[in-house]
Amino acid sequence: MRRIVVLLLFCLGLGLAANGQQQQMYTQFMYNKLALNPAFSGNESYLSASLLYRDQWNGFPGAPKAQVFNVNLPRIGNRIGLAVNFERQTIGITEKITYELMYAYKFLLGDGTLSMGMNVSGRNYKQDYTDSRLFAIQDITIDPSIPQTIQSINLINAGFGVYYNTNTFFIGASVPRMIKADIDFDKNNLFSTEVRHLFLMTGGTFIINNDLRLTPQLLFRAAENTPFGIDLNGSLTIKNTYSAGLTYRTGGTQGDLGESIDLIFSYQLSEQIMMGFAYDIGLSKLRTASNGSLEVILTYNMIPKKIKSVIINPRYF
Repeated sequence: MRRIVVLLLFCLGLGLAANGQQQQMYTQFMYNKLALNPAFSGNESYLSASLLYRDQWNGFPGAPKAQVFNVNLPRIGNRIGLAVNFERQTIGITEKITYELMYAYKFLLGDGTLSMGMNVSGRNYKQDYTDSRLFAIQDITIDPSIPQTIQSINLINAGFGVYYNTNTFFIGASVPRMIKADIDFDKNNLFSTEVRHLFLMTGGTFIINNDLRLTPQLLFRAAENTPFGIDLNGSLTIKNTYSAGLTYRTGGTQGDLGESIDLIFSYQLSEQIMMGFAYDIGLSKLRTASNGSLEVILTYNMIPKKIKSVIINPRYF
């Protein structure tokens, strides 16, 4: 356990030199860990694939939307994990497409497994100044500072993460982007860069009886010059089939009670298929202009028949 703490503190130090929250938020982070931590690669002995859709601040013009597809490949030789992750995020006239390759190496430690992982990512940023939603008091076409084209830029980055889990507990830390890559479309200026984000996550399951489990979980997010954020979640799972949870997310502005209260429901349709749904109820002043946020995830686990009998909880850990 001491070595785990040292590795997490190392990642914490890497994450302190950031400025600006850029990473997409996901309410169902417990089902979407690959988007945050490459060390989760190869966490199981079977293939797992997920599709996620997020509509943030529904009803607010130009609000963020995200689509995610990732594949976590079966662990190789009990040591090596591989995965791929694809994300598309839009906000206003900006679109960002991310594609990542992930690698993790695993060690047996106590009753669990310690993973150290890295990712290499490519990103395409695009801004569409021909979008009909753009509005200005005067004619946009006569403003020389606004290009009447679609601008695009490509860049690469890399990240690092650690993750430790047993059958009933997990803890992880990651910095998905370590390079402060230039994201200015005008190469004569250097005002905008990708920044480092730190994610810490942990959770555990308490067995109440044969049919009921309680799982508290926490996600901590940090980036320089941006207030840190915390998602504090508690979920109940009934008969390994139905789960219902409540998350409190910090944030908002002065005087707000927080960013949101999030309702999370999931249903294990079969041993292979799980569907999750989340609805964020806004607590900040932004709630007056939006209808909350919606998020849906569908996960398929290709579990071989010979190991189905030993799968206790294929989702959280």
